[in-house]
Amino acid sequence: MEKFLGLQLEYLLMLQNFREVTHGAFDWILYHITLFGEYCFAMLLVALFYWVLNKKCGIYLIWNFFGALVVNQFLKVTACIYRPWILDNRIHPLEKAMKHATGYSFPSGHTAIATGTFGALAVKFWSNKILRYSLITMVFLIAFSRNYLCVHTPQDVVVSMIVGVGLLYVTSKVLKWIENGKNRDLIAFGIILILCILLIIYTEFKHYPVDYLNGVILVDPEKMRFESFPKAGFALGAFTGWLLERRFVNFDVPQCGFWGKALFFLFGGLILVYLQEYLTPIFLQYMSAPIGRFSSCFLIGLYITVLYPLVIHFYNKKFARKID
Repeated sequence: MEKFLGLQLEYLLMLQNFREVTHGAFDWILYHITLFGEYCFAMLLVALFYWVLNKKCGIYLIWNFFGALVVNQFLKVTACIYRPWILDNRIHPLEKAMKHATGYSFPSGHTAIATGTFGALAVKFWSNKILRYSLITMVFLIAFSRNYLCVHTPQDVVVSMIVGVGLLYVTSKVLKWIENGKNRDLIAFGIILILCILLIIYTEFKHYPVDYLNGVILVDPEKMRFESFPKAGFALGAFTGWLLERRFVNFDVPQCGFWGKALFFLFGGLILVYLQEYLTPIFLQYMSAPIGRFSSCFLIGLYITVLYPLVIHFYNKKFARKID
């Protein structure tokens, strides 16, 4: 096992040496590629399809993206594997990439998000070879960027990708199963609710390794416990909204032309970015950190899957085809 890990670290050192030899010529492009695996972009991509392009495709994205958050967090706090620069002090990640490279390393969250979004789109557009291979390439580029930036080992991204592909398969089967029976959506939601509760309980009470380097704790267990609250909040909010929308709203994408849909997405997307940026600080003024983070993320998930779709539904009912 140590030899296998050693080979991975040597690979990262090789990439690091390439960065140094080329004077960071590829740093900018690889850093910005990795940003496509961030929460903010992924949520906007999910919203784009769900709100205005293809609702059915959007639902598949919702299941895979938010499902990946929960599964990835379970795996992270179970494995408790340190980041590459902790495992080998010769490794020096690109400094600005370390901002979002916190907590444990395995598996890669960015790769999980990339597989759950771009990978899911590749499945939905499988018949279009250009789109299929472009989207799959994007997943691999994001995964590689995590290695290039030296914030993840190869096993972090490979396992994350394998788990993500497995999730793509499972969610497609689950969604078909839901459509072919009465009240199966309630059963599916109940399972998700239990998983989110278990995630919080598990991360709250499990044992974490506590190691220090020069008097500084390497990974704070309290931070890892805290990180489960937003992940569970996002997922539970999104799936609660999915269930409510499915049963009581049943919206369709805006019944208007291209510019009308663009305006719908722009307006809703700006609100989404605003909520991501400012909602948590507002909640933290009145709630404890875990509850405030959970509540704000729950509301963001709810906004994506049912609150903004209500606006679209109202438009379709009252103004469809009257304005564009």
